[in-house]
Parts: sequence; structure tokens; C-alpha cells
Amino acid sequence: MSFKRTLKIALLSAVAVLLFTIPPGIYFFLRYYDSLQAEVIARFSGKRWDIPSRIYSDSTIVYPGQNLKDLGFFQRLARLNYHRVAPGAVNARGEYSYDEKTGKLEIFLHSFSYPYRNFSGELVRINLSANQVIQSIQDVGSGRAIYSTELEPELIGGIFQGNWKQRRIVRLSQVPPAFIDAILAAEDHRFYEHGGLDFLRIVKAAWVDLLSGHIREGGSTLTQQLMKNFFLTNKRTFSRKIKEALMALIAEHLYSKQQILELYVNDIYLGQRGQEGIYGIWEASQYYFSREPRDLTIAEMATIAGMISAPNRFNPLKHPKAATFRRNEVLHSMLEDGYISGPAYQQAVAEPLHARETFTESNDAPYFIDYVKSELATRYPPEVLTDEGLRIFTTLDVHTEKLAEAAVKRNLDDLESRYKLVRLREKKEPLEECLLALEPQSGKIRAMVGGRSYRISQFNRVTQSRRQPGSAFKIVTYAAAFQETLEGGPYQFLPTSYIDDAPFTWEYGNMQWTPKNYKDRYFGRVTLEFALEESLNTAAARIANAIGLDRVLAMAQKLGFGKLPPYPSIVLGGIEVTPLQLAQAYAIVANDGMKVQPYAITAVVDDKGHVIEGHEFKAEQVLSPQVAYMMQFMFQQVINHGTGSAARSMGFTRPAAGKTGTSNDDNDAWFVGFTPNLLAVVWTGFDQKEPLGLTGAQASLPAWTMFMKDATSWRPLVDFNVPPGLVKEKVDPLTGCKAPPDYPMTIEGVFPVNLAPTRICPPLTAPLPVNSADHSVPVAPNPVTDPND
Repeated sequence: MSFKRTLKIALLSAVAVLLFTIPPGIYFFLRYYDSLQAEVIARFSGKRWDIPSRIYSDSTIVYPGQNLKDLGFFQRLARLNYHRVAPGAVNARGEYSYDEKTGKLEIFLHSFSYPYRNFSGELVRINLSANQVIQSIQDVGSGRAIYSTELEPELIGGIFQGNWKQRRIVRLSQVPPAFIDAILAAEDHRFYEHGGLDFLRIVKAAWVDLLSGHIREGGSTLTQQLMKNFFLTNKRTFSRKIKEALMALIAEHLYSKQQILELYVNDIYLGQRGQEGIYGIWEASQYYFSREPRDLTIAEMATIAGMISAPNRFNPLKHPKAATFRRNEVLHSMLEDGYISGPAYQQAVAEPLHARETFTESNDAPYFIDYVKSELATRYPPEVLTDEGLRIFTTLDVHTEKLAEAAVKRNLDDLESRYKLVRLREKKEPLEECLLALEPQSGKIRAMVGGRSYRISQFNRVTQSRRQPGSAFKIVTYAAAFQETLEGGPYQFLPTSYIDDAPFTWEYGNMQWTPKNYKDRYFGRVTLEFALEESLNTAAARIANAIGLDRVLAMAQKLGFGKLPPYPSIVLGGIEVTPLQLAQAYAIVANDGMKVQPYAITAVVDDKGHVIEGHEFKAEQVLSPQVAYMMQFMFQQVINHGTGSAARSMGFTRPAAGKTGTSNDDNDAWFVGFTPNLLAVVWTGFDQKEPLGLTGAQASLPAWTMFMKDATSWRPLVDFNVPPGLVKEKVDPLTGCKAPPDYPMTIEGVFPVNLAPTRICPPLTAPLPVNSADHSVPVAPNPVTDPND
């Protein structure tokens, strides 16, 4: 065959191959292009990121009269990443100064988006006394005095899948132009000139890669970087680069430069905070400089822009020298590209690296956060909670939570060191304790410690553990008795009324029940006040027997314990309740008879700032204010004179009321008590219901006292108010007549106006027989009471 013929056949064959391959190739390329275009459109138009939900504490209201030391104010500032500067040098949000000599504290508050309002930040001046008590507060901008100011909520946790990516979305209009200039100078100074691919950079990168034999140099534009982050992996291959380039061209064809920039500044990875990834310039600005992007200097903007190519290598906190070198490179590029002038460049490179060590202590309140998550799980699908960027505002006060955690730890350490029996039983399982604190008037849960160690056990004893409350349940019987009296029932039970504290048998149906006092000690005829102070079981059982079990059960239902079985042993706590249930019952008494549901979530806000759920305050008057106050009065005597009096000896001096509780088998030790504006309940015991061998006063009261001493110190000092229809009187304990001034032996009682004593006691001619100078109860001489029930 001749050469010409061979060549002709070869050419015809080539043409045939091309005719058969090019159209299908074009077809499949167009199909591939369409699929990439669909991906780009879907991402740009739809959901761009999975944004975890954030859980916030409550905000902190600051007002005159508060002691900043007790409030833990400067610790709060540190957790919120405020940074101290010299007096007179407060210029940007997140800065504060404190002059100890003059007592002048100036704070430039962060801006914050609250559920129902946006706060842009303001400079306030707080004038303090020598012991850091607030004297006055001033809005520096207007010069006017203001009654209070507010620190923003603290971020305490999140709900997410996989790794937690910290990201707050900002609009391009919220980003200073100089910040965009820094990013373009660092990453893509020809951004506005190319259509997605910078061919000069590509040629340069290809030449370097060819010489090295593998991919070393990046020629990616900002748009290509965005496509890689959105759709591709970090693996450097030619096929990935081709796909990245095609998608960049598609994005530039379909969307404006401004849209691409806005996505980029929110998407870029800029380091780690522990296990949390920092994404976007807003998070980076907050983390590295404790400021919003608009408050950064040009040098600080250049520092963040310089991190984009290697966030860990140029981390200003870990590698300040490398970060400074890279920052200056970016500033030089900004100068060359005409973004900044020569003097501005000189000033920026001379600026020290002001990266600030961000507060890293965990704000976790793990049991509380779990409780919040469990509440949310009943109302939202999992994917909404993990991906939709909800902001969940709660009632937690972080400082109060830390005080609660410290009290529990200190008390458990003390019990383990003091009591050998506890140490012996801990060989089987550790001693546990939980503490719940809430505000009776609002129902806000302020602290929740569900156990000694969340790391060891995630079981939340506040909400999940059902235990016998013992004598703490006597709130039900006494409240029912006082209600019977005020409603004009056949019995008149008042704090100064008498009841027999002696053994008896309660017959019901074909069964019998014989209640017993602690260690079988009985005191004969005693006042109700004394019976509750000393937690006398038979006296309480006799009261319940007199008014009827049905009234006790009805009162239990009013106080939130639900419908209980009709067994007499219930009156002494022979049921199981959670600490949260017990706290709610006592909160009704503390709140003058108003039932307010304890709650943890104040609002849920979506990623657009819309409030999709807000707490609806509801209150129901389930006890009359008069019954509630009579119970407050009785519980005050428990702390002042009775089984809770160790609180006074430990130095707690505020007006307070409370009750000890110990189950019959010594498995459970309780103390629940309150001031007019804060209530706390403490339970101590073993999870497997082993005998503790300690009473509520021994095991739980110390933790309650330690906590309340600190947690109430910055709250207003208020007393319990006697409501209309009641009067407080001192009476002769034998005759019940009204004691005149300087009467030698009296007891104080609270009476309905129509039942108050009117007859004045005549002068005494002989001393009264009494059982104790402390209680002034004229029965059972020389009683032996156990102060630790």
C-alpha cells in the first residue's frame, strides 16, 4: 500500500473518530456543566451553612446599691471578653477602665441583638464607693443619669452535629471597606478584573508546579476558594482544580461580585477555639480582638486577612511573630494596590499586635444545658436545632451557677472528711448532691447542679431523680390546716395553737398506721410553731388526721404534686418527688400563694432575628396570701430557732424561711429554703438508695447556707410582708392573751384579724413554767430535741 493511500486512510479514520466522539463529548460536557450550575444555584439560593443553635444565659442588670464584688462583675466582664485599658482610653466596644482611686468604672458595652430589640452598644460610667458598691450610673454619650445598665447574655453552649463551627452571618454592608481591601490584597488583588479565573496567577502556579513535580503553588482566586469550601475537598488534584475552575466561572456568570464577597467573608476558616472552629470575619474579630469588624484598626483587619492562607501558622495568639510578619506583608500589598496611603501604612506597621487572650474558661452549666435541650426536643425537630442557627435565651445566671457548683463541691468534700460512714459507703458508689435555685416571683431557674460530676454521670438529679422528701413534705399538711382555719372550718389551727405530740394510731379502712418521731422522742402538748420548728412527726400526723386526709391530698395537688394515693403516710413524705417539684411547691409559699411555673427558656430566635418562641408568663393564685404568709412565718421559725438554725450559726443573716427533710430510712437528706427573692433546694444521698445516716440539717443545710450567703449578697435586702387580714402579736404561751410591752415570757404568732387576741395579759405574780427559753413553749419540761432533723 502506498504512503499516500495509508495517509488518506489514517486521515479518514481520524475524521470518523472525531465525528463520532466530539458530539457525544460536547453533550456530556454540557450535561456536566448543567449539573455543576445546578449545584452552584442550589447553594447560593438555598441554605448555605449548617449553623448550630447557640444557648445563652440571661443578661445581667446592674443598678445602684449592688456590690460589684458580690455580683462577680469583673469575672462576668472577663467571660464576655471585655478588656481593661487605662483610664480615659476607652474608645471601642468591649473595652473598660477602672480607676480604684476615684472609683470610676467606664465600660463601652458590646452591641447585642436581644430577642425583642437591638442594642448598638454605649459607653457608660459607673461610680463606685470604696468597697465597690454602685453609687450612680451615667450614660456618657448623653450625660444623663440612668437607673440601670445591662451586660449582654453569655454564650453557655450549643446544639450541633459533628464539629461545632462558630459562625455569625454578616451582611457586606456591615463590613468596613478597609476590611474588604485587606482581604483582596491578601488573597485576590485582581478580584474585580477577572471573571472567576485569574489566568496570570494560573500560569505562574502551573510553572511552579511543573518545576516541583507536584502541586505546590495555589493560583486560586477568591471565587475559586469559595467554590472549594462550598463543594470540594482540600485534596490537591488536577481534577478538583478543573471542577473548581468551572464552578468559579459559573458563579461569576450568575452572581455579582458583591454577592460572592458576602458569602466569602462569612465562609472562610480562621482558626480554632478549643474544639470549636472559627468561621467568618465576625467570629474572628471577636475571638482575636474582642471587637466587632467595624471597630478594628486597619492593622487588625490585615492580621485577620493574613490568616486566611494559613490560619494556624499565622494565629496571632499562638504565633505573634509570624502573624506580625504576615500582617505587614498584607499591609504592603494594600499600599501597592492603592488601598492605603503611605502615612497610613507606616502607622499600621508600627502598631503593636493587639491580639487579646480571649477568656477560655468554660461557662458550661451541663445539667442545665441538658435540661434546656430536653425541653426544646419536645418542640423542634433535631435538624432545626442543629442546623438552623437558632439563638436560645435562657434564665441561667452564670455567676449564680458557679456559686452553686462551688457550694456542692465544698459540702461534699466536707461530708466525706467529717463522716467515716460516708467514706465507707462511698466504696460502693460516690455520695451525690444536687442544687436547684430559682426566683419565686418569676419562676426563672437561676442555677441547676444535677450532681457532683457531669463527666462521671449525666443523670440530672434535679429533674430526673424521684426521692422521698421526708419532713419537707409537711408544707402540705400545715398549709391545708391554715387554709381550713381561714375558711372557717371546725378546727382553728394557728402557729400558737396546741397539738398533742404523743404516739397515736391512725385507722383508715381496715388498716392502721402509727407514725413515730425521730428517735421516739415526744414532747406532749406543743404549739404548731414548735412542732414544725422541731419537725415532730406525730404532731403533723395528728393535724392531718383532724382536718382529713382528703384536704391534705387536695392541698398536695394545689402545690403541684399531682393526684396522690390516699395513704396517711403521705403526710410525712411517704411519696417520691423530684427536687424541681419540691422547689415549685415552696416557691408558691415564697410568692405569697401565686403559682408560677419554673422555666429555663425565655425566648427562641431564628437566624433572621425573628422571635419564634417567647415565654408566656402565667400566674395562678392557689393559696391565699394569708395562708402563704402563715407558712412563711412558720418556716422562718425553723431557721431562726429550729432544725434549720445552723444556717444562722454559719452566718446567714438575711430574712429567710425553710425546712429540713430526712426520709424514714435515712436514704434522703433535704433542705429547701428561701428569701423573698431567691429559693434553693438541696438533696444529698446515694443514687442506689443506700442509707446515708445523716439528716437534712447535717448533710444538705450546709450547702444551702454556703450558696445562699453568696447568691443573695448582691440581691435587694427585703423582708416578708404581712398581708392585709393578718396581724403579728406576742402572746402569753399559757393563756394566749396579748402580751403587753416588757412581758417576761412570750411567744410570737400570726393571726387572722378576727382571731387575734384582744385581752391584755394581767401582770404576772409568778413565773411561767416553760420548756425552753428559746421556744417558750409551756409543756414537757426539759425536752430533748434533736436539732439535726
